[in-house]
Amino acid sequence: MAALAAVLLVTLGGGDGDRVVPEVLAATETSVIGTSLISTTTAPTTTTTTVLASTTTTTAPPTTTTATTTTPTTPPLTTTTAPPVSLPSAYTAVPKPAAGPDRVAPGGALTKHLAADIATAFGFSTAEVQAAIAAVELPPEAGGNPEGWLAPGTYEPTDGASAAEVAQAMVDRRVEQLEARQVPRAQWQRVLTAASVIEKETYNQNEKPNVARVLANRLAGGGPLQMDSIILYPVPEDRIFTTSAERSSNQPYNSYRHNGLPPTPICSPDEASLDAFLAPPPGDWWFYVTIDLHSGETRFAASFEEHQANVVLLRAWLKDNPTA
Repeated sequence: MAALAAVLLVTLGGGDGDRVVPEVLAATETSVIGTSLISTTTAPTTTTTTVLASTTTTTAPPTTTTATTTTPTTPPLTTTTAPPVSLPSAYTAVPKPAAGPDRVAPGGALTKHLAADIATAFGFSTAEVQAAIAAVELPPEAGGNPEGWLAPGTYEPTDGASAAEVAQAMVDRRVEQLEARQVPRAQWQRVLTAASVIEKETYNQNEKPNVARVLANRLAGGGPLQMDSIILYPVPEDRIFTTSAERSSNQPYNSYRHNGLPPTPICSPDEASLDAFLAPPPGDWWFYVTIDLHSGETRFAASFEEHQANVVLLRAWLKDNPTA
C-alpha cells in the first residue's frame, strides 16, 4: 500500500462541511491534460454484505508561492527549524478494514493490486479476475475505466459464482453508494477520484476527514495538489517517496506539474473516504505530514512554519527507523 508520508501542500481554507453537495462538487478545476474531474464529521461506515446468485473557495493561501517553491517531497537533510519538543503521544490508530476471505480491503489499484486481491479473497485466479474486470458493465460516467469503481468490502458469493458476477456486484455496490449519498451523476467520477486520493493519502480511518479538508482547500485554490500518492500511481513498485525526476516529469499523474485532481481514480476507496470528501470538517489546514509511518500519526498545519516543524518530527522518526 502506498504510504503517505509525503510533505503535502494545499491552497484555500474554510467551508462549512454540512451540505449534501459540498462546495468542492461545484468547483470548476480541470487538470491540464484536459480531463475534467471533481472537489464535519465522517458518517459512520456500515458494512454491507452482498449475496450473489450462482448464475446471476477562491482565496489563495498567504504562503502559496513560498510553499510551492520550497516544500520538499522528502524530508530535508538540513533545517534551521528547531525540532519541537516530542512528548508521549496519545495518538490512537484506527486501522483500515483488512483483507480476508470474501473481503477486499480498500486502497487496491487495478494497475497494481486489486485483481490479485479479489482473486485471493474469493478463490479465483488473477487471470480470471482480470478478464472479468475487462468485461464488467460500467456506468457511462466511468468513461470505460474501472479504476475506483469496484467497491471494496465483504461479499458472500454463492457456490459456483463466477469472477464476472463478483466483479459486477462490486461495481453495482459502488453505484448504490453514490446514489445513496445523492451525488449528482455528473460528479460520480470526480467524487471517486477525490476519495481515491484520500484513501491513498491515509494510513488510518481517523485521518480521513482532516485529509479531506486539506484536499478540499487545495482544490478550491486551483493549483497543483503536490501529493506523492498521485505521482506514484503509474509506478509499478510500492514506495513512499517520489524522486526529483518523477516530480519534474510530464506524465499525466504528476501532481506537482498539473493542477487539480488526477485524470482517473488512483485506487478503490471505501465509504469512509467517500464520506470524508463529501463532508469534510471545517479547517484552515494547508499542510500535513505523517510523522510515524507505523502508526500513521499525522500532523496538520495552517502555516508553512508549523509544517516545517512537523517535518522535523518525520525526519527524527526516519532516523530512528531507518528500515521502515
